[in-house]
Amino acid sequence: MPEENRTLSELLGQVKGALEKGLPDQYWVVAEIMELRENRHCYLELIEKSEENDSLLAKVRATIWASRYGMLRPFFEASTGTRLKSGIKILCKASVEFHAQYGLSLNITDIDPSYTLGDLARKKQEVIQRLRKEGVFDMNRELPFPLVPQHIAVISSQTAAGYGDFMETIQNNRHGFYFHATLFPAVMQGDEAPLSITSAMEEIYESDSDFDCVVLIRGGGSKADLESFNHYDLSYFITQFPLPVITGIGHERDESVADMVAHKGLKTPTAVAEFLVDQLLAFEFQLSAMLDRLSTSVRMRVQGDLSRLERYGRDMMHLSKALLFQQSEQVRQTEDRLRRELAMLLERKGEYLAQLKKRNELVDPRNILLRGYSMTLLEGKSVSSIKNIKPGSLLETRLYKGSIISKVEHTSQKNDKSED
Repeated sequence: MPEENRTLSELLGQVKGALEKGLPDQYWVVAEIMELRENRHCYLELIEKSEENDSLLAKVRATIWASRYGMLRPFFEASTGTRLKSGIKILCKASVEFHAQYGLSLNITDIDPSYTLGDLARKKQEVIQRLRKEGVFDMNRELPFPLVPQHIAVISSQTAAGYGDFMETIQNNRHGFYFHATLFPAVMQGDEAPLSITSAMEEIYESDSDFDCVVLIRGGGSKADLESFNHYDLSYFITQFPLPVITGIGHERDESVADMVAHKGLKTPTAVAEFLVDQLLAFEFQLSAMLDRLSTSVRMRVQGDLSRLERYGRDMMHLSKALLFQQSEQVRQTEDRLRRELAMLLERKGEYLAQLKKRNELVDPRNILLRGYSMTLLEGKSVSSIKNIKPGSLLETRLYKGSIISKVEHTSQKNDKSED
């Protein structure tokens, strides 16, 4: 005989009864929140994934009734610093319930925040280890930081108090340094934050502006807001960015992965602004020190050159005196030598002239006439031969004293040995 027929409600009623009989207690269950909706009550979609390939192993609906949710939520957020949201793992105490119309679900009555804290810390460490394994963890920190960072790309929410604090600090710095800051708005908390921030960074990269660095800032907030900055995609994007990234996320105690991989991780937006001002102040000090060294170097060089010039001047004066003395001594010696040589020359010339005088005296006709000789002249010219004397010519015979005029009667060559 066929078994007795049952209606669907009867069958599902038996299922409910079997579950209540077989699973009468509450159980601590580990699951990941896939979806979460709030409407006084909290409605969740819990799942379990394979650790090997991330495939879905199980899924179930769950509910936290308003009476419990009003206590569990603030306690969980205060303990973990994060809110209940999709993507986190929880350890919850739940009973199995079955409803003929809505099917199987879990009724959550308690949540252990310590498990979620451990899981969040584990995920954070996994991101850190993955970045280190990929060899990109230190890439942004290894970029050279500009000496004078004045053109700043700022990623923040325009209405954030932290952005206002940052702008107030750099624009009204007491040193009067000039900064040009350009805002690239982004969502700075929640699940949308990583994608929004990376989109802003892409916009900076594609911008024609020549920025010196990127500043990622937000105001203070709960610890839950920090989870966005532990996201792998955001952290990886920072490591690959070609400009130095400075973070000022607003958490005094906790350090996010984004802080770790950034070129400089600071606690607050104001601290970031002060860091940039200090960079310019340090550069000013360097310039001042260089100017002091240059002034000292120039002063020492000038003093050294003046000392050398003075020494050269003294040396030149001494050398000039010595040279003038040497030259004057040479001139004096030359003058003495010339005087001696001229005196000797004049003496020789005097002797020569004396000899010439004596010679002239010897050949002077008057001296010859004085010795008894005479000189015969024909028409005023001396006669040494009878060649041109004819009979009747008048001859003048000069004696030492007086002259004799005679007329030639005849000539004879008898005693003229010089004639041929």
